[in-house]
Amino acid sequence: FVCLNAIPLTQGAWTRRPGTAYLHQCKHHDKLARVIPFQYSITQTYILEFGENYIRFFTEHGILTKTTQDITGITKASTAVVTYSGSDTYANDERVFITGVVGMTQVNNREFVVKNVDTGANTFELYETDGTTPVNSTGYDTYSSDGTVGEILEIVTDFDEEDLADIRVTQSADTLYILHPLYPPQTLVRTSATSWTLSDISFTDGPYDSQNTTATTLTPSAATGSGVTLTASAVAGINNGQGFLATDVGRLIRILEGSTWGYVLITGYTSATVVTVTVLATLTNTNAKTAWRMGIWSDTTGWPRCATFADDRLFLGGASLYPQRLDGSKTGLYTNFSPSNSAGTVAADNAVAFSLNSDDVNSIEWMISTEKGLLAGTSRGEWLIRPSSLTEALTPTNISGKPTTRYGSAAVAPVLAGKAVLFVQRAARKVRELAYVFEVDGFKAPDMSLLAEHITRPSVLELAYQEQPQAIIWAARSDGVLLGLTYERDQKVVAWHRHELGGASNSAGDEIPVVESVAVVPTPDTTRDELYMVVQRYVNGAERRYIEYMSKIWEVEDEQEDAFHVDCGWTTIVGSPTDTITGLWHLEGETVGAYIDGTKHVDITITNGKAVFDRAGTIKTVGYFYDSDGQTMPVEGGAQDGTSQGKTKRIHRVGFWLVDTLGLKYGMNAADLTEILERKWGDDFGVSTPLFTGVVRERFEGDYDKLGQVYWRCDGPFPATVLALMPQFEVADGS
Repeated sequence: FVCLNAIPLTQGAWTRRPGTAYLHQCKHHDKLARVIPFQYSITQTYILEFGENYIRFFTEHGILTKTTQDITGITKASTAVVTYSGSDTYANDERVFITGVVGMTQVNNREFVVKNVDTGANTFELYETDGTTPVNSTGYDTYSSDGTVGEILEIVTDFDEEDLADIRVTQSADTLYILHPLYPPQTLVRTSATSWTLSDISFTDGPYDSQNTTATTLTPSAATGSGVTLTASAVAGINNGQGFLATDVGRLIRILEGSTWGYVLITGYTSATVVTVTVLATLTNTNAKTAWRMGIWSDTTGWPRCATFADDRLFLGGASLYPQRLDGSKTGLYTNFSPSNSAGTVAADNAVAFSLNSDDVNSIEWMISTEKGLLAGTSRGEWLIRPSSLTEALTPTNISGKPTTRYGSAAVAPVLAGKAVLFVQRAARKVRELAYVFEVDGFKAPDMSLLAEHITRPSVLELAYQEQPQAIIWAARSDGVLLGLTYERDQKVVAWHRHELGGASNSAGDEIPVVESVAVVPTPDTTRDELYMVVQRYVNGAERRYIEYMSKIWEVEDEQEDAFHVDCGWTTIVGSPTDTITGLWHLEGETVGAYIDGTKHVDITITNGKAVFDRAGTIKTVGYFYDSDGQTMPVEGGAQDGTSQGKTKRIHRVGFWLVDTLGLKYGMNAADLTEILERKWGDDFGVSTPLFTGVVRERFEGDYDKLGQVYWRCDGPFPATVLALMPQFEVADGS
C-alpha cells in the first residue's frame, strides 16, 4: 500500500497533503538549525529558530525585527546603497529585513547583511546573507518610494551546531525553560513580542547530593559575603576523592553549623582543597564543618537533560553523573530546590528528590506530566512517579516510582496526544503509545508502527503533534523524509503516511529535500495548527536551509483558485490582475510550477527574484510541484473455491468516489497512468476546469497478475480527495 504526499483523514478518505509555504531562510545556509514552538496563548504563538549561537523569532508568518525605519532611497549599483531616515543606527555585519519598497521590489521580504555603515549620512551597503557578496542592483527596477528596514531580532546563545539535537524545553506562561546536558539550564523570558531575555537559572539552595560521611571538613574564611575562601581538610568525599575541580565553578554547597543550614556558590577554583565562594545563606561562623552536601548539577557532574511541570513543581532530571535522578522544585517556586528550611525541617512543599531504583542504569531521556502521575522515559524502560495515592499530594516524603513498561526510550522528546504519550523506542525505529489501561489497572505501550514497520527506517529524529483540524503526529526521519501518523485513538484510527517534499537537496537533483526539524503551533485565528519545518534544499547552485510551513488541508468550502499544492511555495493576491510576482529570491534560478486563478500554468524560471506569467491574474502561486500517490492493497473479492489472494486476476474497470478533484491519474503502477478529466456539459471553455465531486467509472487497462492493485497519482497544482475505490475484476481459479 502506498500513501505518499497524501493524508489519510480520520473519516477514511485519502486526500492530497497541502503544500509547504516558504517563510524565511535560516541564518546559516550550511549549518543545522531547529524550530521550537513557544505558545504564550492560543492567539500569541511563536516559532523559535535555534542555530549555532543564536535564536531568532517568527510569528504570524513573519520574522521579528527591532524598530523599523523608513527607507528614502536605494541605488542601482554593483553594490546597492540604502538611505534611511530615523535616529536608530546600524552596525557593520548586522542582519536586516527590508519590505514594502515600491519600484525596486526585488529587495522586498529579504534578509541582508549591512556593511560600510555611515551613521552620519544614514546609509549602508547591502550584502547577501553570506556576508561577502555585494548585492548587485543594476538589473533591478528603479527605487520609487516607501519601504522599511529593521534589524532582525536575535539572541546570542552558547549552543554550537552539534548541541542543537539535545536541546529540550518546557514552558510556563511567558517563560521557556531550556535544558541541555552540557550547559546550565536557562530561561527565555518574553516581555513583549520584540523583547526577550535569555539567562542562566540561579537555583535557590539545591538540589544536593547525600550528606558527607567522611572526616573531611570545610572551613570558610567568613560567614557571609563574596570572595570567601572555603578550605577542605582533605579531598575525600569531594568528587569521588578528586577534590575540588575547576569545573565546580557555579556549583552549590550546603553546609551545616549546629542546627542551621547555610549554602554557598563556588565562584573560583584555587586547588583541590581550596575554592572561592559567595555565601548565599549565612554560615553562622567560621568553624570547620563536617556536615555538608555538594550540589548535584555542575560542569563536573553534568546538567539536567529534560524537564516538565507536575503538581506545580518544575521537575528536572537526567544529569550525566545522576542519570536516574529527578528533582522537583518547591511548590510554586520553580527555581527553589531547598530540601528543608535552615533549621533542617522538611515541609510538604519543600523540594523533592527521587532516584529510579532499577537493577541497571536508566538514563532519564524525557519526562511528561499526566493525570495518573509523572511519566519518565529512560533508556531501559518507562516509569510512573507519583504519591502513594492519587488523592494525596506529591511531597518529599510521599513519592514513589515504579516501572510501567520495559521498552526503553530514544533521546527524542515525546508528544502528549489526548490521554496518551507517544514516544520513540530506544533504537529510534518504533513509535509507541504509552497509555493507562483500565482493564489491567496499569500502562501499556503498543507499537504504533507495527503494521508499517518499514516507514520509520532508518530512524526518527523528532516528533510534533498537530491537533486541528486533523490529529496528526509529524516526525522528521533521519534521511529527510517527513512522516505523518493520523492518530485518533477514540475512533481506532492509526494511519501512517510518507511525505517527500518537491525540489532537491543536491546538485544532481536526484535526492529529496531534507526535513531536519519539525514543530507545531496554532495559527493566530486559532482555526488550525500549523506544521513548521527546517528544510535543507539545493537552490541556484548552493545548499540552502529554509523555514517552511504546511498550508491548510483542503476543505470542501475552499475556492479552487486558493488551492496550494506546491512546496517551498509563494502566493500573491492583488486587486488588479498582473502578470508578475516578485520577492522569489528563495527560488532564484529555479524552474518551478505555477498556478494562476485556478488553472495550471506552464513552468516558470525565476530571474532576479521575479516570475513572469504569460497572462495576467489576481491569485498567482509558484513553487515545486510534487506527486501525491496512492495504491491499494491486493484486491480481495473472493473466488469460486475460496480467497482470490495469490490467484491470477485482471481488473478491467475501476470506479472512484471523488470530492473536489482534478488532474487525477490511475493505472497498474506509477509508470503507466491515465488521466481522469471530468468536464461537465455546459461548462464554459477558456476558464479553469472545475473541480469534480461524484463517481467516475473508467476502463482499466490492466494485465493479468496475482496482486490486482490500483495505483493513482495527482501531480499538478490541484486538490484531490478519494473517498472510495471500486475495482471490477475477474479471478482465474485455476481449478
